[in-house]
Amino acid sequence: MALVTLCPGCGTTFRVNAAQLQAHGGDVRCGQCQRIFNGFATLITVNESAIEYPLQPVVKTEATAETYLPVSHEEHVAPDWEQTDANSSADLFGDEPVKKSWGAWGWGSLLLVLVLIGQIAFANRTKLTMIKPEIRPHLEYYCALIGCQVPYPQDIRQLGIESSDLQKNPARQPEVTTMRAIISNHAHFPQAFPALQLLLLDAQGQVIASRIFTAAEYLPEENNTRQFIQPQQEIDVRLDFDSTNLGALGYRLQLLYP
Repeated sequence: MALVTLCPGCGTTFRVNAAQLQAHGGDVRCGQCQRIFNGFATLITVNESAIEYPLQPVVKTEATAETYLPVSHEEHVAPDWEQTDANSSADLFGDEPVKKSWGAWGWGSLLLVLVLIGQIAFANRTKLTMIKPEIRPHLEYYCALIGCQVPYPQDIRQLGIESSDLQKNPARQPEVTTMRAIISNHAHFPQAFPALQLLLLDAQGQVIASRIFTAAEYLPEENNTRQFIQPQQEIDVRLDFDSTNLGALGYRLQLLYP
């Protein structure tokens, strides 16, 4: 037995197999009239002999819509709509319908994928510069086209204070205290300059004063417009402030991102 499906548009029949239909969800296109229909809906089984031997036309009678005419003992007859061959399914499952559908669905899907990639890259643009710092110029270029920026990473765990020192100068009026420190970036990517929080302590280690300094305040004047510290770079910091009547005996210095 063989599986045959019938085009409801023009009556052309095609030999198929279940695997072909299942692979296409049952949807096929008629190679004659180009109509798309569900092959499962008109699926029947016929004898192999009805396909492999010459076929006779159908005679219509009042008793039945289709009657088979007898022929010689070497031939088997089937209705004219079963006239097909083993290669007829190529008209249903050929490459041409796929190529036509790619024009609309394929390019549309590709566009959606590109838009999705762009949205992911925009939302994670800073993280991408941490993974591959060399792509920052490209991200900055495309970001400039849409009016956005690529912020520098802020991983406080990879910044460190290598050394610090606090010295008073009682000879100056008002009394001036100078803070010196060295900040280093241990990351393999540039980072935004952190803020410095200076805590002044009394004899019992209690905080008696606190102040946060931004990069514009603690960087040298020629560098106070810079936005980032390079990988493996060290920055010398100097802060002069009025400590009159504070009576601080200790201090604590820490880095933070506001």
